[in-house]
Amino acid sequence: MKISGSVSSAFKKSLSLSLSAIFIALILLSATVTSAAADSVGSGKPDKMPEMHFYVLNVGQGDCSLFIFPNGQTMLIDAGTEDSGKGIVRYLKSCGVKKIDCLVATHPHSDHIGGMKTVIEKFKIGKIWDSGFILGSKPQKDFYITIKNKNIRFGRPKRGYSEKFGEVLVEVLAPAAELRNTDSDANNNCLVLLITYGKVSFLMAGDMEEEERRTIEPLPLCAVLKAAHHGSKNGTDMRMLRETSPIAVILSYGKDNSYGFPHKEVVLALSKMRIKRFDTVNGALKFRTDGISLTYPKNREVFAVEK
Repeated sequence: MKISGSVSSAFKKSLSLSLSAIFIALILLSATVTSAAADSVGSGKPDKMPEMHFYVLNVGQGDCSLFIFPNGQTMLIDAGTEDSGKGIVRYLKSCGVKKIDCLVATHPHSDHIGGMKTVIEKFKIGKIWDSGFILGSKPQKDFYITIKNKNIRFGRPKRGYSEKFGEVLVEVLAPAAELRNTDSDANNNCLVLLITYGKVSFLMAGDMEEEERRTIEPLPLCAVLKAAHHGSKNGTDMRMLRETSPIAVILSYGKDNSYGFPHKEVVLALSKMRIKRFDTVNGALKFRTDGISLTYPKNREVFAVEK
């Protein structure tokens, strides 16, 4: 029993020493972890995500939009009229653009491709996307001749095609198949793109009218909608706005244009749905996003309701 008692005492003493050592080790480990955690917190807020910039130029009665993706690549969608070509070049240079990685011609009307020749002559172009609809007009012929002379990569993407520009996904929603015998076949065969960075999407509707819109229903949700056909009632209506549910809608049109754009039906629909409206008629518009939030020019929001 004494021997047993002696062993028990020694064991207790050994156990006490072991527990003390473990306790000290745990304190040291805790201090190390706390120090590491403090270093992490002390490094400040997480790095902000790089931004994508979106510009809608004022080209009068026409369309021209520029995306500068977070990785520095650029996409120019349409180039207004022939008269607006030089102004577009100046504006792009003021944005720091030196190369256009993808130049998009949504359709061959002169208010969308008229300035293409000037743009192509002044910038290096990576590739060109075209709707593929042949109108045979002089602006379109000049456009194609310039592409051939410059030996630029050329493609006619259709619905289902998509491409990544860094972290940005560009999806072609239309055209799917050529539409004929509509009120405007050129409009109803235009390229329609959905451009998505993170959780923020931009729907570039070109001059799409009701016939083409029916081929891609339901339309996807988006944060920003570049209204179809300059705010025409046959391009943008209440149904389209409900399907896409945008935060902001951009109307690209010229002052005192002969078409009466934007049509009162579109203006009223935007007002009823309390969607933020921005017009190019008063100057270029600038938006930006980090893929989570959207920054827009608050001072350019249009509140007036036309009668």
